[in-house]
Amino acid sequence: MLRWRTGAALLASALLTLAAPLAISQPAAAQPIGRPVPPVAGSPALMELQVDQLSPRLVTSATQQVTVKGKVTNTGDRRLDDLRVRLQRGEPLESERALRDVQDQATDSAVSAFQDVAKSLEPGDSANVSITVPVRGGDKTLRIDEPGVYPLLVNVNGRPDFGEQARLAAVSIPLPVMSVPDGPQASKKAAPPGITILWPLLDERPRRLPTTDGKTLLADDGLAESLAVGGRLFDLANTVRTATASDTTLMRSLCFAVDPDLLETVALMSEGYLVRTSGGQLVAGKGSQAATGWLTTVQDLTKGHCVLAVPYADADLVALSRAGAVGPAQLALGSSAIVTRLLGVQPAKDLYWPAGGAFDPRTLIDLANVGPPTVLADDGHLQNTDGQAPFTITGTQSANPIRTLPTDSLVSDALANQPIRPTRADGPQDTTSTGAVSVQSGLAALVYRAAFDGRGGGQVLIAPPRRWTASSSELDQFLSLTRQLFKDGFATALPLGQAVAVPDRGTVSGIAYTAEDSTAEISTPVTAEVMRINATTRDMLAAMADDNTTDVNPAQLLAPLQYGLVRGVSTAWRGRTDLAASAVAYVDSVLTGLRDQVAVKNPGRPLSLASGDSPIPVTVSNGLPVAVVVRINLSPTPGLRPNAYQDVPIPPLASATSYIPVEVSRSGRFTVDIRLSTPGGTPLGETVRLELNSTSYGIISVAVTGTAGVVLVLLVGVRIFRRVRTARAGGPKTGEEVVDA
Repeated sequence: MLRWRTGAALLASALLTLAAPLAISQPAAAQPIGRPVPPVAGSPALMELQVDQLSPRLVTSATQQVTVKGKVTNTGDRRLDDLRVRLQRGEPLESERALRDVQDQATDSAVSAFQDVAKSLEPGDSANVSITVPVRGGDKTLRIDEPGVYPLLVNVNGRPDFGEQARLAAVSIPLPVMSVPDGPQASKKAAPPGITILWPLLDERPRRLPTTDGKTLLADDGLAESLAVGGRLFDLANTVRTATASDTTLMRSLCFAVDPDLLETVALMSEGYLVRTSGGQLVAGKGSQAATGWLTTVQDLTKGHCVLAVPYADADLVALSRAGAVGPAQLALGSSAIVTRLLGVQPAKDLYWPAGGAFDPRTLIDLANVGPPTVLADDGHLQNTDGQAPFTITGTQSANPIRTLPTDSLVSDALANQPIRPTRADGPQDTTSTGAVSVQSGLAALVYRAAFDGRGGGQVLIAPPRRWTASSSELDQFLSLTRQLFKDGFATALPLGQAVAVPDRGTVSGIAYTAEDSTAEISTPVTAEVMRINATTRDMLAAMADDNTTDVNPAQLLAPLQYGLVRGVSTAWRGRTDLAASAVAYVDSVLTGLRDQVAVKNPGRPLSLASGDSPIPVTVSNGLPVAVVVRINLSPTPGLRPNAYQDVPIPPLASATSYIPVEVSRSGRFTVDIRLSTPGGTPLGETVRLELNSTSYGIISVAVTGTAGVVLVLLVGVRIFRRVRTARAGGPKTGEEVVDA
């Protein structure tokens, strides 16, 4: 066993260089508030404005003034003089479209006075911005007199060198108003909407590297930072723990979306693990304590509450389905037992949250073959809706009914700072994200849903970004507002399980899977490699067998590689094909290392064959902890004909010599190449060239010699017969015997 572990450690060390692309650093994401407004067409961008603080985030009757703070930076090549800032607001937003395009709304209904920022800024210099404006009053205030969601513009003016006074930068912010000082407050709906929130606990990317020696190896130690106090995953769990400590209503609205791979990795980290450094060394990881604390927190949070398990490593099910990768897909979907083992809860069955908000028809049918699926699809992808959710999907022919519960793209996209997709009638639109921002747009969208959208009842299913980067304070803002909406009666907490259990009340003809969705999925070259490597792994498994001399099961030996392939098609790699390819290539290298441990031993000297049927001795070494059946193949060589291929079982961690019967048809020295494979054809080890010396004539040579001997005997017999006959007849000698006188 020591020999096996030493070999495996050397193998892992040798593969570190290939794994290097997997260890990418993630800089901390800045979270400015609001969306930048583009400069006037034709004018250069001379300044950048970043709004960092908005106080308060929600206007109520207790709010007397609004304060905005941030920073401006001269990004041009000219000095900027006389910099001033003011706030402007527009009319309450009355449609989803207006809320989604808040940066395009007019903001001239109320304008504050300009306040000084800086006398001048040289190129590259920055200055702080701070402005406070009363909510109500006369001129130069925001003059907000009624509830609603308002477009608020932070406008910075200045004078470029060699230019006129002009707007240099602006940021648009949606400002929700539930009530105003000494004024009206928003009215509750007769049937408040039910709010359900998916709370994603997914790592930024898979980090565990496949090993075959039982050790836990990570590509970097970034997960330790994420799990520690102040880290992203820590904040996601701790914020919920704090916000729900004394509020069971808020907890009822949450459903935790968890990744079995992340939970398993964290559990293994708590027991100790290794990390590959940028220089290729293996060092002890530093996150064991943080991993233990985070896993305990998640176990406490999820106990008795809704849990949705995404596929293992959040695998791209559409890419796997299109590639026909049944094995990896089944492995990804069958990982809910990991969640049950580590959290002690049973995740929701047959409930799926697709990356990008949609599955293609083939994937839907594949899921229906497993069980009756419920898909949490983006409402913008639903086609020809009729009735109310949940919906039955009528456009597929499947073994089980397929249903969908739509997520609310208005709130979900706002939390991701994505420009909201138009309705289907509006046609395509750019959906490029402007980057990570605060949850202010999401707060405004949620308030709009709860009080101002004109709809009665229904469900608001919120699906934040799968790898949410909002800060702790931003997450707390979102949960606090949601809790306040419940407390004030503007919304109710609707558990996801309860929403799913409602009988279907409508139909949709299908879920649109657009060209943009297809482009985003894991690329075909990557999935083709996954298919090839998976087939090789399965063939290797078929050639392996248990052995009572070791306690290693072949399936357990190769399982890390199969899970590694699933990590290679994680949705975390969408848009990063090179990293996906590197993850898959690493698995291939580990598998190659295993195959190379079954090899032919080169004797290092010529072998002599004493006869025409002398067998060739071939010694095979098996460095694996499981028995392997190998097929010994000899290359075609003139003068040597091997018998049928030999399938030979080789014990674990041992060598065995097989004698390959051959027929030699000539003498002399020649070479023969010997290669190993599984019975299924997977190459093992390297090809070894043997030198052979044959002192045998072989069967053909013997036959030729024997025939020549028989002919010679016959000729001699004929000669003797002629002489005897001539002597008896007394005749003259034959011409060849006459001697001239």
